[in-house]
Amino acid sequence: MARWIESLASALAAADAFRGCALRAARRDDEEFLFALHRSAMRDYVDATWGWDERWQRAHFAETYAPAQQAVIVRVEGVPRDIGRVSLTRHWRKVFLRDIELVAEERNRGIGSAIIRALLALADEDGRAVELLVLKRNPAQRLYARLGFSVIADDGARLMMRAG
Repeated sequence: MARWIESLASALAAADAFRGCALRAARRDDEEFLFALHRSAMRDYVDATWGWDERWQRAHFAETYAPAQQAVIVRVEGVPRDIGRVSLTRHWRKVFLRDIELVAEERNRGIGSAIIRALLALADEDGRAVELLVLKRNPAQRLYARLGFSVIADDGARLMMRAG
């Protein structure tokens, strides 16, 4: 398991909202589930911004899918099942949070907030900022603002936000 996943899992151990969940390294065979998750989580926002082109989205996802940058969120209570993903890229001065996506029935339960808080704490320990891009149509930008992110750039369709 990648060191960043282990660190994030450890930081999440005390988070009530993450109780009953775990992280595991993504594998090549997770690609289909993760694309379906991406479609479910982002289609409405992408469609409202640029229009959703299924063929292009699938090809782009396949081209850029990098298991080493992904962790699958697993609900471990009862029969284990995959419920989401977190994707990030670590740079020497920052951590770029690419995605947090959850299946519909797991959204708005605090899992995403717990992951972001843990990531912010880890980045702070390393003296790094956390940056992300969010579509302007995505209400998650309000969550990011509540968690300490500020807008640092606006390209018309997306906001670049930074904390730390």
